[in-house]
Amino acid sequence: MFSMDFRSWRLNFFLDILTNREAIIRKKFPPQHQKYLKFYLTQDTECSNIPQASCNFVFSWDTFVFFSTQRIQQYLHDIKRVLIPGGHCFIQYADCHYDQELSYAKRGYWNYNTKTVMTQMIEDEGYEVVEMNQFRPGASYAIFRKPGKQNPVVYKVSEITLD
Repeated sequence: MFSMDFRSWRLNFFLDILTNREAIIRKKFPPQHQKYLKFYLTQDTECSNIPQASCNFVFSWDTFVFFSTQRIQQYLHDIKRVLIPGGHCFIQYADCHYDQELSYAKRGYWNYNTKTVMTQMIEDEGYEVVEMNQFRPGASYAIFRKPGKQNPVVYKVSEITLD
């Protein structure tokens, strides 16, 4: 869904459990960019095909909402291996402090999680929380970074002042 938003990066790694995603995503990129797209299948949290310290940004939407906190913790641990120092992560998760996300968890569609638990997991893995918020009901996200200064991409929260 968001693959086109990452065209500005020279090399994109795609990690999925679904075998049909590669063909769908490749259609969204022009022929000259095809050689910069790398696709890997995964089981559980395995991402060993992605080179160590090769990513300055990791993005996941509509995935971590389905994971148990134990699986999220393992992914957060494994992601550290592929991030460069200073690399950022943007992950959607289920914040069941909100009614819609709690409703999904009660139905068994999403796994139960909260901002408090997610923050603790992120910090326990040694990341720095940059921002945790919600775009709209059902769309909670966490932005966090691996400590370090190798990342040329800078992210900062901008607030509009009402003067």
